Amino acid sequence: MVDSLASPTLPALDGWVRVEESTDRLFQFGLVRVTARTVVYEDDAIRSRVPVAGDDTWRFLFASRLVIRPRTPPSAALTRLVRNGATTEFKSRLRDRGFSDIRRVDSRTLAVEDGEAEVVHYTASVTVNGVDLLADAYVAVTPVDGEFLLTGGAYPREVVGGDEKTAAALRDVIDPERFREEFFDVVRRME
Repeated sequence: MVDSLASPTLPALDGWVRVEESTDRLFQFGLVRVTARTVVYEDDAIRSRVPVAGDDTWRFLFASRLVIRPRTPPSAALTRLVRNGATTEFKSRLRDRGFSDIRRVDSRTLAVEDGEAEVVHYTASVTVNGVDLLADAYVAVTPVDGEFLLTGGAYPREVVGGDEKTAAALRDVIDPERFREEFFDVVRRME
């Protein structure tokens, strides 16, 4: 049953607020079906310090539990298929949130408790309340016990220009090294 799929479990996210949760059947072909349970968070603590109007979402994080039924053991080919689908969907999610000039930079593996996550790094641009920002974005795919955990997120890296009051406030809160480490911590500790 689609609704019985457990949400991914994330470490404590201080200052973040859950803004969305959904369960979707992504694909079905004959008896094979792929279902995902996804939660989306936004960094409310930093947003509250920056004078932006509207719903500009420039730092977000999502996590999904992806289940294939009947149960299929992870393999290199299946992981590659899931990663390719996840990266395509992630770029679409970035565009929906106002990011542009999305470019893949590299990919790497990251050691996690029970194996490895494949992490793909992107750069992008986003405009927040008239301020142009360069951003980093990551999506990670982790095979775990016959399921896949997907984690993705984006954060501002540098102010390029725009309204000076907002730009100054953004410069005060942008910490790309801390943002990156927080993301990797979530990838390592998500269950």
